[in-house]
Amino acid sequence: MKKEWYDMKVRSLVIFIVLVGIFFSLAPLQNWTVNLLEENSQVIQKYVNPTMIAKLKEWDFYIYSQWFGKNFGQFVPIIALIIAFPLFSREYENGTIEFLLTRASRKKIFINKLFLSLLVLIAQITILSLLPLIYSIIFSKEFTAIYTFKFLVHCLIGGIFWYSLTFLFTTFFNDQVKPILSSISVLGVSTVLGLLKPLKFLNTFSYILGTSIFNHNTIDWTYSVVLLILSTFLILTSYLVFIKKEI
Repeated sequence: MKKEWYDMKVRSLVIFIVLVGIFFSLAPLQNWTVNLLEENSQVIQKYVNPTMIAKLKEWDFYIYSQWFGKNFGQFVPIIALIIAFPLFSREYENGTIEFLLTRASRKKIFINKLFLSLLVLIAQITILSLLPLIYSIIFSKEFTAIYTFKFLVHCLIGGIFWYSLTFLFTTFFNDQVKPILSSISVLGVSTVLGLLKPLKFLNTFSYILGTSIFNHNTIDWTYSVVLLILSTFLILTSYLVFIKKEI
């Protein structure tokens, strides 16, 4: 378990620091952002609805739209990919998997890597999702906290899905490049195809960014359950791949 944490702590801390930095680059700038948009309203009116600018004056809408609907929400799949892609493929590439197998069974190695990496992912997404709530409490902002937990559900489940897919790739491929490229390719293709109305269900960004929460004030439970089922299937498949893989 210590080795797994040592392998991932640097990239996990870098991700966390970068995203905290992004949050604090936008949270205090609500008034500046609104003033800038109002000063240039004639230029941007073709692209930004005046009603949108007015709503940005409300702290709730500003922080939810700018954090979950844009910045953090867009990073959720990337966080999952970065945490998962080298878990097994680096061991294959560096030849250290043989050493690990002399100290523990394949089942134990799999569980250790799965448990710790998934724990790190869940912890990061949870803490980053709670930043708007924490910031609002500290600076006495009027804030509707219930939506935070709705967005948290979407971000967690969406992140776990992309983590699970990348986890499958890292158990299958013998180098670190292919898992990350494969995951990015699937993410890109599914997002582009999801722009087509008949295939919009493929666009997980729409789910992660909380479209149903913004439009209907509710969690998309159907999509959530489907992603959880797919995630479970991908992790079980990863286990079978690793157990049967020739080292």
